[in-house]
Formats: sequence, C-alpha cells, structure tokens
Amino acid sequence: MAENQDGQEKSERATPKKLLDSRDKGQVSKSMDVTTAGILLIGGTSVFVLAGPFFNSYQNFSKQIYSNLHSTNITMDSFPNIFFEIISYMAAVLLPILGIAATIALIGEVSQVGFHVATKKFTEGLQFKKIFNPFPGLKRIFFSKHTMVELAKNFAKVIVLSSVVYSVLSVKIDTIISLLERPFNDIGTTMGAIALEVLLKMGTVYVAIAAADYAYQKWKFTDDMKMTKTEVREEHKQSEGDPKVKAKLRNLMFTRIRKIMLNNVKDADVVITNPTHYAVALSYKQGTMSAPKVVAKGVDFLALKIREIAEQNGVPIVEEPPLARALHKYADVDQEIPENLFKSVAQILAYIYSLKHKVDSAK
Repeated sequence: MAENQDGQEKSERATPKKLLDSRDKGQVSKSMDVTTAGILLIGGTSVFVLAGPFFNSYQNFSKQIYSNLHSTNITMDSFPNIFFEIISYMAAVLLPILGIAATIALIGEVSQVGFHVATKKFTEGLQFKKIFNPFPGLKRIFFSKHTMVELAKNFAKVIVLSSVVYSVLSVKIDTIISLLERPFNDIGTTMGAIALEVLLKMGTVYVAIAAADYAYQKWKFTDDMKMTKTEVREEHKQSEGDPKVKAKLRNLMFTRIRKIMLNNVKDADVVITNPTHYAVALSYKQGTMSAPKVVAKGVDFLALKIREIAEQNGVPIVEEPPLARALHKYADVDQEIPENLFKSVAQILAYIYSLKHKVDSAK
C-alpha cells in the first residue's frame, strides 16, 4: 500500500475536497491511449474517405502548374503569388485532416475528465529549487517506477501493433510483389486497400489497448490520491474548524450572551421561578409590545443568578413552577411568549401592576 514521505500508510480514500483541489491543479485520471485510439481509427479512416477529393484536387493543381509552366516567370514580383497558391493548396488539403484530428483529441480528453479550467496548475505548487535544479527531475524521468512502467507499456504496444502489421503484410506479400508488373492505377488502388486494412486492424487493437490503459489509469489515480488518517483529520479541521477553537469561541459567545442577558434582568417587570431550578425574566411595555417578551432565562446556577439580580434591583419574583418550566421550554430569549401562555402571564402581570399601584398610592 502507498505511503507518504513520512512513511505513514495511505489507507483512506481521497476526500471530495482533495479530488477537487487535484483537479484544479490539473491532476486527473485520463489515458492518452484513448485519444490516440480515436485519432488513429477515426482520423485515419477520414483520410481514406477524403482521399478521392484530395486526389482530384492534386490532379487539378498539377495540371494548372504544368499547363502554365512555359509562361510562368518566377521573379521577385511573381513569387508571392506563386507561394500563396502553393500554401492555399496545402491548407485546403491539410486543414480538414488537422481539424478532424483536433476535434477527436478534444472529444477524447473532455469525455474522460469533463471540461474544467485548472486554475491552480501554474499558480500553486511551484518549487523553484526543483525548477533550477534539474537532477531530481532527471532522476524521476529515467529511474522512477512510473518511467519503468510507461517504458514497459510502450514496448508492449510496439510489439502488439507490429504483430498486427506483420499479420496483414505477410498474407499480402505476393500481391505487393506482383504490383511491379501492373499498371500505375492498380498500384495505388491495391496499396490503398492494404493500408486501410492495416489501419482498421491496428485501430481495433488499439481500442482494446486504450480500454485496458483507461482502467489502469483509473486504478492508479485512485491509489495515488489515497490519504493517511492524519491527512484526513487535518483536512477535516481545515474545512470544519479546529474543535478546540470552535469550543473556545462557543464559550466566549455564551459568556457574552449570558452577560447581556443578566444585565436585562434589571429592567424586567417580573421573574417567574420554580423556585430554585428555573427562572424566567419577562418584560412588557404597553403600547410598544404586542405580548410579554423573555429577556432572560436559566436553570440551576444561572437561575439563582437571575433571582439574585432581581432581588438587588427590586424586580418582583413570583414562584409558579409549571409556568416557569413552560416558559423556559417554549420561549426563547428576546422573543415573545407563546400565545397559549398569555393568560397565565397576564394574570401575574396584572397582580404585580396592582401592587405597584397600591404602593404608589400609599406614597
């Protein structure tokens, strides 16, 4: 099993993040043999399909040159026109073939890996020490395991394809020798048929080679992309955040929220308790609020702290255990209480307001 530079075993499959980062750097699973097989089979066949029009074009071009040869004067003034005609003819012959080959190559590449711009291929991972020190690169080229495998694969392909060519030509050898005694047109037709047979058989064999290489490249890429358990943990920390840091941030946030919440108890209208385990502080401003709002709540130690602040600031404390538990469960801080608790809370507030009115009247 593969290992990293520290000798740790790469036993984990690559995460989606690593695969995406590798794709951005141009590291994907693809087989060049798939593209080569397409160019050889489809591109080569297209040459034979277009051979007729090309040959007619060549005949017309040759007739034009030889018929005007006696009247053509090659001078500095006429040379650009002659050169342009020759280039135009070559372009008309070669560009369709090159266009077909380029299209097949593009389809072969995109069909394997899809279309994706490798944004990090030339912007990340550049190690200038290695760029200006060619010896590590030469070592990888001539002495690496990858080079040995590729050399063995190419050698095997040469043997297989040579065997295909030999199997066709060995059967056609008598026909080829007899062409020396046949008309020129027969030579072209016969050699074209033999060449097409060689091309089709080589292309068919190369498709099988490409399929095998595609499967090998998939397996090799999956194996190369494997990660150690440490790498998976580190990536998880980077994407999700360090648990210790997240816990610290949560504690800081909770401390800040608790401080703000306890400060709101001073302005509450009532604190409803259970009597020591639960405490919920409510506030209601007539004309500005449609319903009472929870400004603080807590259990156990926090409940005792709410009671303590309420006592210090003269906020009424009412012991209603069922109501305290219900408010704590169904109402969040800085939110209005549920509609089903309106009646119970309204009765308590009405009682507190009546007490305040009596106190104010006595004064």
